[in-house]
Amino acid sequence: MSAILDGHPRPCLDLFRMEQAVFKALVKEFRDEGWLKDTNNVFVEEQVGIFLLIVGHNARNRVCQDRFQHFGETISRYFRKVLKACLKLSERNIQPPDLSDTPDQILNSSRFYPAFKDCIGALDGTLVHAIIDRDNQVPYRGRKGDCMQNVLAVCSFDMLFTYVMAGWEGTAHDSRILTETIQDPAKMFPLPPPPQGKYYLVDAGYTNKRGFLAPYRNVRYWLGDYRGRATPQNKEEVFNQLHSSLQNVIERTFGVWKARFPILKRMACYPFDIQVRIVPATMAIHNFIRKKKLHDSLFEQF
Repeated sequence: MSAILDGHPRPCLDLFRMEQAVFKALVKEFRDEGWLKDTNNVFVEEQVGIFLLIVGHNARNRVCQDRFQHFGETISRYFRKVLKACLKLSERNIQPPDLSDTPDQILNSSRFYPAFKDCIGALDGTLVHAIIDRDNQVPYRGRKGDCMQNVLAVCSFDMLFTYVMAGWEGTAHDSRILTETIQDPAKMFPLPPPPQGKYYLVDAGYTNKRGFLAPYRNVRYWLGDYRGRATPQNKEEVFNQLHSSLQNVIERTFGVWKARFPILKRMACYPFDIQVRIVPATMAIHNFIRKKKLHDSLFEQF
């Protein structure tokens, strides 16, 4: 760990999917908050390294045993401890957007302001690979045959997750997930108060209603439809093009998140409740990296 954290910067990027300074800041956060503590044999740096190697490379327990020279039980124990710490981190840094201000990405753009001045973020769902026991696979099985869990997320225009709800069956419709999430007070969905007129951007898979702005249906929408000479022909297409230009931030944010944590594309054989917790835990690290290192190579790529 000392060689990785104090030597050439490339190994830290390759192994732990973040720069050395960000890794050290993450370790300091866990240690200062008391969420993780050094033990006789494993310092916090190594505990976090074990977790990041697993989620950042989808490394199996045996690979970590060889890399860190610990027994399999030790690897599993510290993986769960860091997972728990990341969930505590998620409670702090996955927060609803500020409803009082217009996002800078809209305020400073003549294309989007003032038409979208009340927009506070983008909402969408995505699929994460899941390992499900044989008797319960049917509702989770996707079109390609793999089992999936459906994840509902909201992000801001600077690619920070502001809300997440994981664990839904892969066959569940996005609109149904959103409706049931809003109706359940325990899920604490940050629904904008009606008097303020704030709203999230959603795609055509959702219903256009108070708090959620969907595009015109049966009108060209995706940015690819407008490339080349296919310029918007009427006000509905102009609106849909601008809507898509803003709403696709959630797709790019999902892209960064899944590229950094390949375990989301091919889940390890953990109990399903652990698989569900990995989603907000990795989103918390995603947000932490974004806040600490705005020029991260993956964010720049997307």
